[in-house]
Amino acid sequence: MEETFGAKVGRIRKEYGMTREELCGDESELSVRQLARIEGDQSTPSLSKVIYIAKCLELTVGELVDEDRLKLPNRYVTMKNQLLRIPTYNDSSRVKARRELLETIYNEFYRQIPEEECVVIDCLMFKLDTHDEEDIDFEDDVLKDYFEQVVAKRTYKVNDLILLDLYLTYLSYEKDTSHYFYNDNNYYRVITKLLNWEPHDLAEKFQLNNMLLGNILLAFERGRGDIVQKVIEKSSQLMEEMNDFQKRPILNLVEWKYYLIMLNDNVKAEEHYQKAVLFADLIGDHYLKNKLTEEWEKDQV
Repeated sequence: MEETFGAKVGRIRKEYGMTREELCGDESELSVRQLARIEGDQSTPSLSKVIYIAKCLELTVGELVDEDRLKLPNRYVTMKNQLLRIPTYNDSSRVKARRELLETIYNEFYRQIPEEECVVIDCLMFKLDTHDEEDIDFEDDVLKDYFEQVVAKRTYKVNDLILLDLYLTYLSYEKDTSHYFYNDNNYYRVITKLLNWEPHDLAEKFQLNNMLLGNILLAFERGRGDIVQKVIEKSSQLMEEMNDFQKRPILNLVEWKYYLIMLNDNVKAEEHYQKAVLFADLIGDHYLKNKLTEEWEKDQV
């Protein structure tokens, strides 16, 4: 019988006299629990984790596993990218389209993709549920399992950002800021690292921009004008680097809120409101244009 990847890793690790803790190091790339699941054939590792394990065992990836078996299905990658590009703005029709796409991905691929990708699909589903529920029942076991590992990283991938985005989304619903997990200290840890990180990959820039703008309410609620200002600067930088201004109306909204709430400057706020409506018109998003107008009218009451 052919030796499984997990059994092979466990055998070689033991032959080297290496404990799981020694192989995992600071656990920023691979936790001891994740390695145990991999060695027990309870979890399929992602390519990045296979590369990490191979490096620790001083082997090539090819010596551990057939690299072709690690490639994600092309259709899955295409659908996942499409999913991440659908802006909802709480539009019921867009939320429905996003949910249908997620369900298709789940039904077709969930049982054949690596654990890391399964976690991502779970996170996207949990976040989508926040559109439909007023009383959120936090599905945070996944977050608690991966949060510290992800935050400890020096650089992030799109999958890491998706998990942190869910964390920030849940944080916006948790009003007890002394909560051991959803507290201000963790918020500042995450937002500081994100604002100081300089992604190089286009997909990472796109996802980072989305999550910074999508979770800006947390900074407003905490009266942190300094963070709002840094998000504005970072978002502007990312959009310039990507030459992608689809989120410009949302950035303009953040700017008008900043001038209105933090600086009490209605004139500047209105300038950014007008820019927001203009950009929404230019990109042909009439739903967003109407929502921006509604939001401005609320702010003027």
